[in-house]
Amino acid sequence: MPNEPLISQLDSLYSGYVQQQKTAAALQKALKAVTDVQSKAQKTLRDYSAQNTGADIGAAQETFAQLRLKEEVVDPLLPDLRRELKTLAALSTALKEAAAALRSDPVDVTRLDKALSHLQAAKPTDIAELIPELSQELDVAQRVLGDEFGAKLRDALAERGISISGRAPKFVIGRYELEANFARRFLILRYGKDVVVPHISVTVEAALKAYQNSAKAIDGRNQDGKTWIAQFYEAYQRARRKLEIHGERINIVDCYVEMAMLRQGRAFYVEPSKHTFSDYSRAQFIYDFYEFANRRRVAHNGLVVRAHSATKSQADNAAKCMWIVEGDGPHDGRLIADVEFEKE
Repeated sequence: MPNEPLISQLDSLYSGYVQQQKTAAALQKALKAVTDVQSKAQKTLRDYSAQNTGADIGAAQETFAQLRLKEEVVDPLLPDLRRELKTLAALSTALKEAAAALRSDPVDVTRLDKALSHLQAAKPTDIAELIPELSQELDVAQRVLGDEFGAKLRDALAERGISISGRAPKFVIGRYELEANFARRFLILRYGKDVVVPHISVTVEAALKAYQNSAKAIDGRNQDGKTWIAQFYEAYQRARRKLEIHGERINIVDCYVEMAMLRQGRAFYVEPSKHTFSDYSRAQFIYDFYEFANRRRVAHNGLVVRAHSATKSQADNAAKCMWIVEGDGPHDGRLIADVEFEKE
């Protein structure tokens, strides 16, 4: 059921702000009219004086000249009036949109979210007092949509033998996390904590397709462990030489960058471009790193990889560390900053 008391408050505020807007617009129009009337009166006085009539209008001309209505009254007021009119128009529209969103069945979360964003920036107390209740209505409406969407997605995945856990706005599908933003009408798919699809339409079909394509591109590749670890060792050494590091510990992101370059074909080196570049995504590397360097502990010339967890200063910088998924869920893992090769 619609929140009628809240809708009534919004309607009342809307009427009040529309009236303020009309009053401010009328004042703006009147101020502009004053300067027009003054200019016309002065011109008429000059024309009258030029006809050499008997009436003495010198005092009247001097009075009009000294008034300086435009410079001292109108011009200082108009900028503030324009700003006020713009603010009142935005508030009126937001109040109207919020009420309309709440009257919808179900509540139009996109419309309400947009209106709420404008109202949250408002300074008037009467509007600020409604923000908590409007936010609560938006949260409830999104939970309802989330439960409906989650149930449909769960059924669609179950038909394919895939399990899903969690509830809106975040669902967990194996090592993937699907985050929903119903107000903005899009989904985000992550492998662990790395975004693999940044914008998905809020439909079961689109979510399912994004997950299946990502799982095929990340989990479904046929990668040989021996080949991978040999290439990773070469990337490790290249990063070490390029950065002139004399120690054994090399940043994992630097190794990833070098490895991505090592995986390029001849066409890229002949003509580097996005068309000749062979993609090796961060998520693919993270999957491979865990699989071969961590879980299987594949060795290269008697050496295996040792990973070092990120420090606090590195943890917030994606250029300095990677979240390596080490379990069955996206949050089961750790942040790795540096790697080194050591004897088995």
